[in-house]
Formats: sequence, structure tokens, C-alpha cells
Amino acid sequence: MPPRAPSDARWQSELRDELLKLKRMPPWPRIQDDSWDQASRFVYNVRTLDKLRLETRRVAAEMGYSIREFGSYVLHRWYNYHTHQAALDIVLAHERTYPEEDPFHHTVDFYLDGKGFDLKLSQFPRRYPDDLANARAYPEALAHWLYEHQSRQGRFHTANRLFVIFADTVESGRTWELRRGFRILCRSIHTFLDSPRLFRVRLQDEKGNVHRPFTGVIFCVREQSEP
Repeated sequence: MPPRAPSDARWQSELRDELLKLKRMPPWPRIQDDSWDQASRFVYNVRTLDKLRLETRRVAAEMGYSIREFGSYVLHRWYNYHTHQAALDIVLAHERTYPEEDPFHHTVDFYLDGKGFDLKLSQFPRRYPDDLANARAYPEALAHWLYEHQSRQGRFHTANRLFVIFADTVESGRTWELRRGFRILCRSIHTFLDSPRLFRVRLQDEKGNVHRPFTGVIFCVREQSEP
């Protein structure tokens, strides 16, 4: 797990400005790869798009990677990491939460009412067997599906997790932008945290062991009425 970025006000402001400069998100170019992850670790410390492009070109030339594919890979990782940090900062601004002191903790980003949670940001999955309206009505079913389907590339995650789910019902192709839609993100997160709806899901790992983590789902959705 990467270290968490500093959350001071200046860092937050600079990064939010840079995140808002991004005009488009290229397609994800390939299956996530350990060697490319290692080569692109600079995304955790780079604050500006200009510096990101310079470092991307330097590493691509040094490693012999396609600049187009590696550039898309880097941009996705940089954007996802820093929008996750921005969402975590919003969570931590709420009076019911406080941070995990160990920045390398594998399963806890923050504590809510004393319980440790990992924060997970995702677009509403296209493979989910029901629609968004059903998922919002029955978040327990969506949470269970997410645990089952988002933990297979690495180890099976059974820790407490708070999901933030993004969906743009006006232009689905712009759902990625909601990760940096700080006004709607702040409203959605704090509305949930004011009166959190947490529940347990029952999971069974590959060895047959049963786990019952606490979880919850925050829906960050742009509706027709949204500006």
C-alpha cells in the first residue's frame, strides 16, 4: 500500500487545482502490472500535471515503454490515488472520524465511531446484476458483490470497508469526473457520516473461513437536477 500524502491545506488546495485541470481520461491501457506499478511510483509524490508528464516521458524512455500506453497508465494511477486522498480528507473533516496514525496500514484509513475502515472509491460496476436504483435501495447486496468481485486480483479483503460509489446518470462517460467533484463528494460523504448506515456482510474466503466485516455504501450520483 502506498504512503498517504500529506493532508495539509496547501497540499490539498494545490492538488485539487491540478485535478480539475484534467480535461479527459484516456482508456485504461492494460491489466495492472507489478513492474509498471513499480516504475510509476512517482505518482504518489508528484503534485502537478506538468511534472507528471515530464516524469512519465523520462521513465518511459528509460524503460523502453510505449509513451502512449505508459502515459495512460500513469495518469490513471495519479488521478485515482490523489482523488482517493481528497475523499479521505473529506471523511476526516467530519467530527465522527479520526485518522489511522500508521500511513502504511494495510486495512485501515480512518476510524468512524471507533471502528477502523478502509476507504474504497469505485464507479458503479457495469457488471453488477441490478441497476443503480436497486443498488441504492439495497446497499447490502451491492456491498457484498463488491467484496466478492474487487478482491480477486490480490488477496481476499475481509476488513471493514466504506465504499464510495460514483455514477453520472446524465452522461455516463463523465462518471470519472465525479471523483474530483468536490462539492457533491463532500455533500454525499458528510450526509452519510451524519447518520451512518453501517451493516455486516457475510463473506467466506477460499479456505472456507467466514468473515463478517462492517461496511457501508456512500452513493455520489449526478442526477438530472445537478448543475
